Amino acid sequence: MTTSVDVLVSICVIFAMSFVPASFVIFLIQERVSKAKHLQFISGVKPVIYWLANFVWDMCNYIVPATLVIIIFICFQQKSYVSSSNLPVLALLLFLYGWSITPLMYPASFVFKIPSTAYVVLTSMNLFIGINGSVATFVLELFTNNQKLNNINDILKSVFLIFPHFCLGRGLIDMVKNQAMADALERFGENRFVSPLSWDLVGRNLFAMAVEGVVFFLITVLIQYRFFIKPRPVYAKLPPVNDEDEDVTRERQRIISGGGQSDILEIKELTKIYRMKRKPAVDRICVGIPPGERILNPQCLEPEAKLWYPPRFGTDMLWWYYIKCFGLLGVNGAGKSSTFKMLTGDTDVTGGEAFLKGNSILSNIQEVHQNMGYCPQFDAVNELLTGREHLEFFALLRGVPEKEVCKVGEWAIRKLGLVKYGEKYAGNYSGGNRRKLSTAIALIGGPPVVFLDEPTTGMDPKARRFLWNCALSVIKEGRSVVLTSHSMEECEALCTRMAIMVNGRFRCLGSVQHLKNRFGDGYTIVVRIAGANPDLKPVEEFFGHAFPGSVLKEKHRNMLQYQLPSSPSSLSRIFSILSQNKKRLHIEDYSVSQTTLDQVFVNFAKDQSDDDHTKDLSLHKNQTVVDIAILNSFLQDEKVKESCV
Repeated sequence: MTTSVDVLVSICVIFAMSFVPASFVIFLIQERVSKAKHLQFISGVKPVIYWLANFVWDMCNYIVPATLVIIIFICFQQKSYVSSSNLPVLALLLFLYGWSITPLMYPASFVFKIPSTAYVVLTSMNLFIGINGSVATFVLELFTNNQKLNNINDILKSVFLIFPHFCLGRGLIDMVKNQAMADALERFGENRFVSPLSWDLVGRNLFAMAVEGVVFFLITVLIQYRFFIKPRPVYAKLPPVNDEDEDVTRERQRIISGGGQSDILEIKELTKIYRMKRKPAVDRICVGIPPGERILNPQCLEPEAKLWYPPRFGTDMLWWYYIKCFGLLGVNGAGKSSTFKMLTGDTDVTGGEAFLKGNSILSNIQEVHQNMGYCPQFDAVNELLTGREHLEFFALLRGVPEKEVCKVGEWAIRKLGLVKYGEKYAGNYSGGNRRKLSTAIALIGGPPVVFLDEPTTGMDPKARRFLWNCALSVIKEGRSVVLTSHSMEECEALCTRMAIMVNGRFRCLGSVQHLKNRFGDGYTIVVRIAGANPDLKPVEEFFGHAFPGSVLKEKHRNMLQYQLPSSPSSLSRIFSILSQNKKRLHIEDYSVSQTTLDQVFVNFAKDQSDDDHTKDLSLHKNQTVVDIAILNSFLQDEKVKESCV
């Protein structure tokens, strides 16, 4: 009866110790899903160091409940566990169980996306393997007369040694049986006590767990390095590249012929095909991004690369900046974030290659990380750290001298306008402040290339403008910036060169003005007629004769909006005709504007095959309306009106 109770106690220990190691993956999954782990790798943390630090910290946490278990046994003086011979074995069993089970839980952090689900599944697996394996082999030992069952039991006890749960449970049961047998035979004057550390008793369980801890840790590190994932050749499956725009084709030929070796970022035939997907997410894109420069003579600039800064953007008005900011546009599912994930090493490359400052993303990813800053699409922040702690932590990872860490953190806080929130926990930040913090982290260390994946998503217009000025000041320092965005206004304000991505491929490439000239629908003319209720028919007849091919887009009480093709009409002719007939048609005022970048984008994005593109297009069409509505609601305040006047 005493032996049965002690065996039940062993099962209870297995039950209790199944919950502790399963909890270690919760934070790991949160870091992986939020990209905080990937951001640490980009900042200089090596995968071995990352997992070793997690293992040491988890073992420190595991020792606390393991010590409490030992103290409880000592308090109740269970001889089967706390005798002079059994207590060291109990301590070894509990310690080596944590040593082996902790790294066994780590691979689950690569599979699950929801921490609570992982915790429940891992706990259930620990309970099932530990309790069922130990009890099953113990019950089979009761059939001493059946040699066949005994042979099966010996095989199971050897096979189950690969599970730390079984090693712990079976080790406790064997230790209890050994003590009970010795106590029973001691009454007859015989000393049959066997050392629990012997190989046939608990020794092999201890040895198995000691080896498993090292093996499971190595497996985790190999998974992190994608040792078990082999890239698949895809070029034989993909159709040849046809029907490309001439600008995209010209850039492809330049990159393939070796003309992009002087670029700070060279992307050559980069391809990504996800598993269980027929179409590639990124389809053999080629582009080169030159390094940023700061020069005095504007005559040295290429015509399409000029970007003239008004005085409000900087105090040094004598300088002209040759700015390198590349924008990547596309609706959801176009392949923008997949491109960034490959360039930053977050996902494996299916085909092609990319070089950042001469270092390959396939063979020298750590050198690539040293030359880049990255703001992911979703904020990779730890909710339990303050903004200042985030910046100082990543400054240390970037190799900033310890004496300068506080200064760098203060600089980043002031740079991104987080002075009021620097000492608050990031979990309490608004969406806009989180984006600012993510951008500040990307700028730490002064990387020559900064990747910004939709940096202003969720920001109000004021915060968005502030972040634009921040990005402009960074670009002026000579760094190259690559950003993705859904805001056409943002691309016009920041980008000197941009590409619109549809179904994983570049549909057009060039400066903002170049794209408007080539792919725009012409000009938009807005005419307002004088009078309360004017007759608009003469104006409509005039436009039909004077501007063939014009299309009436909107018509209000005294306002007409026409769309003109750019080929037959020039700006000088449009202004000349309107000026000559202004008095005759009672035109109060008129305006002529070129096709917006939004319209160019929408025309290309219609071909996107993703299911969410319709929703995305409506967002672009209504963006200006939303901004105006926000401004109108803001101006309703009487104090604001008085201040504006």
